[in-house]
Amino acid sequence: MILRLVTTFVFSIRSVLIVWLALFLSMSFSEAQTQVASSVSPDTIRLTLAQADEQFKAHNLTVLATQLGINENKAYEIQSQLRVNPAVYVETMPYNQQTKEVLPFRQSSAQQVVQVQQLIRLAGKRNKQLAIARTNTELASDRFYDLLRTLTYQLHTTFYDLYYTRQTLNVYNEEIATLQQTVSLYQQQYSKGNVPLKDLTRLKAYLFSLTTERQQLLSKLIDDQADLTVLLNTNPSVTIQPIIGSGLINQFSVNTLNLSRLFQLADQHRFDLKGYRDLAKQEEQNLSLQRAMAVPDLTLQGTYDRNGSYIPNYFGVGVGINLPVLNKNQGNIQAAKVRIQSSQQTVNAYTLQVDSDVERAYAKAQQTEQLYRTFDQQFNDDFGRLIDGVTTNYKKQNIDVVEFLDFFDSYKSSQVQFAQLQNNRMQSLEEISFAVGTNPFQN
Repeated sequence: MILRLVTTFVFSIRSVLIVWLALFLSMSFSEAQTQVASSVSPDTIRLTLAQADEQFKAHNLTVLATQLGINENKAYEIQSQLRVNPAVYVETMPYNQQTKEVLPFRQSSAQQVVQVQQLIRLAGKRNKQLAIARTNTELASDRFYDLLRTLTYQLHTTFYDLYYTRQTLNVYNEEIATLQQTVSLYQQQYSKGNVPLKDLTRLKAYLFSLTTERQQLLSKLIDDQADLTVLLNTNPSVTIQPIIGSGLINQFSVNTLNLSRLFQLADQHRFDLKGYRDLAKQEEQNLSLQRAMAVPDLTLQGTYDRNGSYIPNYFGVGVGINLPVLNKNQGNIQAAKVRIQSSQQTVNAYTLQVDSDVERAYAKAQQTEQLYRTFDQQFNDDFGRLIDGVTTNYKKQNIDVVEFLDFFDSYKSSQVQFAQLQNNRMQSLEEISFAVGTNPFQN
């Protein structure tokens, strides 16, 4: 029995030493990271959401590259307006056998032929090709604005994530700093035999748990920082610190929005949907062009023959046209009709998808808004004052370690959950803007 008690006691001491050693290594690693970070001293830029939007539109490389695609298609419009170049044919005799001369251009008995041809496109083919080229420019514009919508949504959500992650990190930093002081005091009291080992172990274990959770937040902070650096095209060594005023958080509410109005905005501003509609329009333009291609083009020709005709210096004018007997472009016309039907079905399906996106984003935002409005925002301030009193009473040993850690953990959880609730609310509003393709509070 005595041997079992001794074994149990040794095992407990060993467990405590392992926890204490892990905590010491974690704290040492955290302090080393802090020293390295302070030695680097990276520059920090403070940005509001409006400033981030301006920098994003001016410097994002993907946006700038996609915008050049619009100019490229405008150049194709210019090309489609150009007429067919005339063709010139020249023929001469290389050697005159009678006069034994090479290339006898000046001999009155030499033979030369000159022909000039000009293709005249009929049935409005050039205008129809121009219409297709203009629709291609519209499609390039649709792709650009849809990319802008997607990247703006990514920018805003990352901006809010980074901001509220920093807010949560401040809570952890505050708790860890307070708890480190408490652990240090309790370590001194334990050395004097005034406090039991189990209380000190509980404090160190909880401190280790907080440090681990804080490390996970730091990893998320690094990821968000990297994403913003790419979106804003800034120097990776520069730290971006988002700024969100309290007025911005409560400025907008989903309760002021109307679902039918959101459907209208999505119909007007969802450029991915507009892209499908432009594709359907282009298929109709293609059918018109294919029908025009069934009409043969006209060729005008002028001929000069020096000595090869029945009279010297012959001038002639000719007209040529293909006879649409065997090939009337029937296959291309039929394929164009099928593609019109297919594109219209695609537009209908995507319209349904867009309406579903809007309705889902609106419903989720309503739920988040309701939860946010029911949360007592004064609760966190009161809890903050309460936890100060709890810490003071614990140091005076008016409450035990279990009650102290329970209050400490409750305070941390409430602060973190409130920050997450605020983030979820702003994210849901951004999801509505993403679903309708524009900011519904400004339209």
